[in-house]
This record gives sequence, structure tokens and C-alpha cells, in this order.
Amino acid sequence: MSGQVVGAVDVGATKTLVAVARRPLVGWAQDGRVVRMPTPPDPAALVAVLAETLAILAREAAGTLVAIGIGAPGPLDAARGVILHSPNQGWRDVPLGPPLADATGVPVVLDDDANAGALGEARFGAGRGADPVAYLTISSGIGAGIVVGGRIVRGAHGAAGEVGHLVVDPDGPRCGCGRRGCVEAFAAGSGLERRARESWPVGVRRDGAPAVRTAADVFRAARTGDPAARLLVADGVAALGRGLAALVATIDPERIVIGGSLGLAQRGYVSRAAREARRLTISPSGRPVDGRVVRAALRGGSVLAGAAVLADGALLNDAE
Repeated sequence: MSGQVVGAVDVGATKTLVAVARRPLVGWAQDGRVVRMPTPPDPAALVAVLAETLAILAREAAGTLVAIGIGAPGPLDAARGVILHSPNQGWRDVPLGPPLADATGVPVVLDDDANAGALGEARFGAGRGADPVAYLTISSGIGAGIVVGGRIVRGAHGAAGEVGHLVVDPDGPRCGCGRRGCVEAFAAGSGLERRARESWPVGVRRDGAPAVRTAADVFRAARTGDPAARLLVADGVAALGRGLAALVATIDPERIVIGGSLGLAQRGYVSRAAREARRLTISPSGRPVDGRVVRAALRGGSVLAGAAVLADGALLNDAE
């Protein structure tokens, strides 16, 4: 069956997801398979592989590619399609939208990955029917997106809701952004791994076991009672709780949707942080914070769904 398809791209620090979806969008269901690939460190290589992959997926779906939406780590300039600074990738002032548009011949919409995730979950997932909706992605980094009245809230400079880089301890560990004590430095996968290397500078622990290196190792060691790992997790819970509390205090979301590889895998970690946020905020009416925190219904597809909505919206706006 032929027809129009939009491309959806989720650019992550370590992996990139690519899919196409058939218009009109009546729910999130990618048309065909989702391609998973390592994120190339060279932006030009990323553009080339995206153009090739989207062309293949459109052919497989027997559709015509008409627009592309991309969710990528920020901060970025959505209007120009430029990633201004992606700390976990080391990118600065990287044009992504214009070169991909040149390579494919279709319009490209670039937005923050957390904004895209928020839009996807608000439209098709766990935030459907709620307003406002906040989306928090916890993986290598921490990003947040806000949707009010069905629209992304970007703020004056595109940084609305970015609690991942809220400083909760000025004397805390160094963050990828260059500052100290951000929520991300304590609570994200990259922060946990950086602190693990500092806690276990040699390759083995005192008991002879291999040193903790990955975020998954930190949680595994904490569950077995390792005191240093438990401290790292407790610090992450406290920082993440403050980030959630900041979202609640500023926008009072009806629902807070948690996505990202770490956020989806570590349910207890998120639950503890939600209880900490409840302790830090007031709930004069409605549900307390921990009752509003839910898992992303689209799981790993939240950003892809939002990217498809962004692409579809660009076409609809052009038609008006």
C-alpha cells in the first residue's frame, strides 16, 4: 500500500533509532521496523547514514518520504536545526537539520529529544488526556520536556524544564556541562559511571571482585549491599528527587512520565526519587507527586513518536 510516510529519528549519546510512520498519524505505530545503530561521533557521518536508512525504510514501507522529525540532545536552536552543545557527544554548533534536508530533499524538524518524548507521550502514550504533562528521560543524561495544551513549552531560549542541569550541590561532582553538582552529575548514567570510577580507581574491589564501572554495575552492587554503591544510588535519588520537585513547583504537571533506558530499567530508583520529591513539595489538592509519576507507555519509542508528530506538524502548518 503506497502513501506518504514521515521519518522519525531519536539521536542518543550512544545509539540512534530510526523509523518511518504512515500519514495520517492516528496513534504511534511505526510502519515497518526500527533501525538501531551506534551514534557516529562525526555529525556528517550521522547525516549520511540517516539519509540512507530513511530511504531504505520508506521503500520497505512502500511509501514516499515527505518530512523528517528528529529528537536530539540539546541545547539546540530548533529554528535553525543546529545542535548548540551536546555535552555527552562533545558536539558544539553542529548543523543537523539543513544538511539532512539537502540530502533527502524533504523538510526536517529538529527539536530537543526530551521535548519530542514529551510530545509523543502526551499525544499517544502515558500522558494522553493529562494537562500539563512533563516527560523526564533518564539515561546517559537527563532531559525534560513539557507539554501544555498539546504544545511543547520551550521557554525564551529553548531551555524550559531542563532540570538535568539544575545545580543541587555547588561543591558536587563535575558534570558533562562543565559545572559542578547538577542533577545529571549525580543521577544520570554518565554521572553514576564517572563517580564509580572515582570510588573504585583500580580495577578490583577490596574483596577481589571487578570494580564497578557501569551504571548497571552500580545498581547491582547496591542491591548486594556494597556501601559505596549504596551511597552513589542514595545521592542519585536525592538529586533526582530535587529535579522532580522543581518540575512540580514550577508547572504542577498532572502527569510526570519517566522514560530513558535507566528510568525504565530502574523502577525502584525512580520510585524513591518520587517519594523524595513528595517530601520536598506541597500538595494542597490533587494527587501527591509520587502518585503522578508513571512509566512511559511507549517505552523506548517515546522520542520516535514525538519526532513523527513534529514532522507531521510541519506538513500540516505548510498546508494552512
